[in-house]
Amino acid sequence: MSQRIDPPAHPGETLGVLLTRLRQAQGKSQVRLAGLLCAASGLPTLTRHEISRWEREERIPSRVWLCWLALVLDTSLDDLERAAAHTRRRREPTMTAPTISTVTATIRPAPRPPGPAPAGASTDRVAPPGSVPRGLPTHGAGPGMGTDTARPSEVDDVGGRIAGLRRMDDLVAGPELVALVLAGLRSAVRATGAGCGPPAAAAELVQLHAWVAADAGRPVPDGAVRGGVRAAVAGGDRALAGHLLGCVAQAAGERGDARAAVRAAVAAERVAGACDPATATVLALRAAFAAAAAGDRRSCDGALAAADRAHARRGSAVEPPWLYWLDDAHVEALAGLCLTAAGRPAAALPRLGAALRGPGVRFRAAGLVSAALARAHLSGGDLDAACTAAAETLLTCAESGSFRVLRQLRSLETALHAAAGRGRRPASLVVYTELAESAAGCLPGTAPPPARQGHARTGSFAAPAVARAGGPDQLQGRVAS
Repeated sequence: MSQRIDPPAHPGETLGVLLTRLRQAQGKSQVRLAGLLCAASGLPTLTRHEISRWEREERIPSRVWLCWLALVLDTSLDDLERAAAHTRRRREPTMTAPTISTVTATIRPAPRPPGPAPAGASTDRVAPPGSVPRGLPTHGAGPGMGTDTARPSEVDDVGGRIAGLRRMDDLVAGPELVALVLAGLRSAVRATGAGCGPPAAAAELVQLHAWVAADAGRPVPDGAVRGGVRAAVAGGDRALAGHLLGCVAQAAGERGDARAAVRAAVAAERVAGACDPATATVLALRAAFAAAAAGDRRSCDGALAAADRAHARRGSAVEPPWLYWLDDAHVEALAGLCLTAAGRPAAALPRLGAALRGPGVRFRAAGLVSAALARAHLSGGDLDAACTAAAETLLTCAESGSFRVLRQLRSLETALHAAAGRGRRPASLVVYTELAESAAGCLPGTAPPPARQGHARTGSFAAPAVARAGGPDQLQGRVAS
């Protein structure tokens, strides 16, 4: 839960002082804050040097960046703008043209930040005041946020805020992102309750929160998911409601609850009804994975064929913003996951390999796909190739910080040792085990690797494993960056 441990900005507090105080109170370095801003805005060019200039008040960020700062630091945009105005007034007598330039003068224009929608922009269907779907959180994220009254800044362009949070989910992980998404969800719920926000926005944030929380190793209450489904239906977006149920099906299948996965997948397709091809593709893939988890190969094959047909129909049709990530590589990845779960390695290997060759499958997605690739190799009897894929899963897990990937990795490691048996261990498994030891401190929760069977600890890391990882220092640096 996000907690605002700081009091509001003092009337005479300048922007540099306020930014420094907020950043340090949240335990963020300038490098981390710059990375979060880049992820939220979609601009990769902001560096810690610009953060330092803002905090030293050599430059004053434009309103574009003030909006993103408010999102990333989970603070009031009004406080930031008030502090920026005070800073400008103090500096006006001595300011020069180069001094007052903002970061947007040196880089390409940033995408439109959270703020008022342009005149003439289409509006979403709005629920009547007080019609907050049951199950959604309405409590504040900290002091000053405990009422159901929406603040003006909370009803400004919710779609822009959600897009920024999605970009952050693509590039960063950790509990701080869970807090930001949950704070955004509560704001959307309050706006919906006040009759000035689209109910579907709350459903989108429930869906995003479910995956972000899973990556951080935190459970999501079933009531919140049900509330998200009701919010999507109330907003007239049955495809989004089906998508949320499809995510529930995928999560249930990953944790081994095949019966719950099948129920959720069937409900997802029923609720979504006749939807756009992209949503139909994803829902069919969720159904295929649920069927595979339940051991129903015939239903899995039928759902995969339906997914391929829907994907072929996509063309230039308008697609939901929450499926921005769905491309050919991700379709191949999801299909490969289904085939692996169904115990069909020969069919899974080409699709998983094609997915990993695509530049779009990275971080968490790459870890899940490489874990499936390792399982497919194991099913095909190729332990050496499985260990190689497991090493990629390990490094991706350290890089992404995803507990979802970590759970797959731990299960995979057990399978690798079981496949090796009790005799002399293959060299590839020895190398992987040593690599796992060297990377243990970089994994989410710093969980130690499982005990190795039939092999005494040497008390040191073997040189080949460390070299393959780039050395412990390089691996740690890779994660920190």
